[in-house]
Amino acid sequence: MRIFQHLLTTAFLVMITLISFNTNAQNAANPWSLGIGTGKTTYSGDLGYSFFDFNQPYHGNVGLRAERYLTPSFDVALSGTYGRHGYTGDKESFLTDMMQGNLAIQYKLNNGVFLKENSVIAPYLSAGVGMANYQPVDERGVHTTDFTIPLAAGADVNITDNFGLFWQTTYGINLGDTYDGAYETTKKDDHFMFNEVGVKFNFGKGKDMDGDGVPDKFDACENIPGPKHTMGCPDTDNDGVIDLDDVCPFIAGPKKLQGCPDTDNDGIRDSEDACPQAKGSAAMNGCPDTDHDGLADNLDRCPTERGLIENKGCPVVVEEVVVPEKTHEVFERALRGVHFETGKANIKFESYPILDEIVVIMYENPSYILSIEGHTDAVGNADANMDLSTQRANAVKNYLTSNGIDAERMTAWGYGETQPISDNETEDGRYLNRRVAFNVTAQ
Repeated sequence: MRIFQHLLTTAFLVMITLISFNTNAQNAANPWSLGIGTGKTTYSGDLGYSFFDFNQPYHGNVGLRAERYLTPSFDVALSGTYGRHGYTGDKESFLTDMMQGNLAIQYKLNNGVFLKENSVIAPYLSAGVGMANYQPVDERGVHTTDFTIPLAAGADVNITDNFGLFWQTTYGINLGDTYDGAYETTKKDDHFMFNEVGVKFNFGKGKDMDGDGVPDKFDACENIPGPKHTMGCPDTDNDGVIDLDDVCPFIAGPKKLQGCPDTDNDGIRDSEDACPQAKGSAAMNGCPDTDHDGLADNLDRCPTERGLIENKGCPVVVEEVVVPEKTHEVFERALRGVHFETGKANIKFESYPILDEIVVIMYENPSYILSIEGHTDAVGNADANMDLSTQRANAVKNYLTSNGIDAERMTAWGYGETQPISDNETEDGRYLNRRVAFNVTAQ
């Protein structure tokens, strides 16, 4: 008994393990299956009960079955068995040859609701109608043919797409009460149970309009041939993006760009990239802007030197001007006196007085051209620091503009962490590097 329990436990663990694996079995691609099996029958009726009586003689049967796929949840099955059926009791017994056939509908649990349709273990339940013919072997039985109602539970073990094993237990409700020869003594109906194991072969071909070997049911492009791994859709450039979804179906490219190439890996399709061989930003149409002056290198006559867009990216040559000492002191104080909210470009109120002094200087000197330059320390992301320094320089320019200074007399640049004036490894050094510088030239 203990060995039997170990075997049941092992079989259960193997079944649970196999459920997690996948294969294709009888489905729309292989809609037909034929099976052959063998097993034994047991009896319940007027003479006794032997469904789970392992001391009864073995009454073997062989069977054939044919199944047809209907939907992911249902199959129709036609089956038949032939063999011995009987019972051996303390006082009475019988033995008969039994031939029976069933037509049943099977409900499959590997229907995508409980288990995947391609599960290795495919349990099912079954119900139908049938007939059984009994031919007595001894003197006790009665030759008769009865209608039956077969109720079954079973499972397929799908080893390959076309081959598998099956197990099924059928409880046959016999609508007659004569085949055991004891119908005169009681009114109890005679029933049987058939436990069967066997092999099955899946075959057939589902509808395949484009002839690509992928049944239309599973074919996302049923009128255009394509491989199985792309669900029957063509992928001309073999980039993993089917032609139906591929903006560039003849040139391989990543899925995130809808199958179009991106030679410089800047996230912009080559077809939309003004500089497909040089990594750039979307704001510059895929081109770099080396000097960060807002003009892409392919349009910039001075790509490594900051300049004005209206001057085609080159700096304007202006006359040097001698700044009075008092004015120079104001700009020096402004170097440390303009403060912003942490991580933002919002000017703090405490910075307004020094900025107002610069407004006065610019108003009193209409020939002055002011360059406002934002700088940061090296803490954080370099690109983010570049953006922040540019935003802060523009915030100062906007303040001066809002106080009456012509915007055409000022330029705002952001240099991020690229021009430190002290050591970024120390707190004092980082403090000095966080600054807004003012440089004056004359028209």
